[in-house]
Amino acid sequence: MPRSYSFEHYTVAKTSTPSRGLRRRDKQALSERRATERRSDKEIHYGRTHAETEEMFQVRAMNAQLEALAGLSANAPVKPTATNRGQPIGALPIVEEPMLSRGALRDVLDEALRHFRTLQSGIQDATKATGRLLSLPMEAARLAAQRLRLVQG
Repeated sequence: MPRSYSFEHYTVAKTSTPSRGLRRRDKQALSERRATERRSDKEIHYGRTHAETEEMFQVRAMNAQLEALAGLSANAPVKPTATNRGQPIGALPIVEEPMLSRGALRDVLDEALRHFRTLQSGIQDATKATGRLLSLPMEAARLAAQRLRLVQG
């Protein structure tokens, strides 16, 4: 549909650019207005990532309080002991496990036997699958021979 008016870009009057001082005053007024808005008593909403950061800050503060109550210094270097020597940086200290009782030893042996049986059944399945895989070419040749007999016969 044709336009109801004619538009020629070279005949339209160009907007006048305001002077540099006027632009500077406008920018100054805008920045002052934003500064007064920032100083208002409104709650600032930063979003979910800021809330997660705030939660992590609170968790670290609680950990610092717990360390202070336990008598540990947050900045004190860890002295090398038999438990933490040779561990990677950031690894948790090795906890000494208590001696196993007779019932716990039985549980460990039962667990080991269960894992052994699982491994044994997996090996049996793998050998059956390998045998089946090796017999597939012969099976395919037998089926092809039967089809050829049917086609010829």
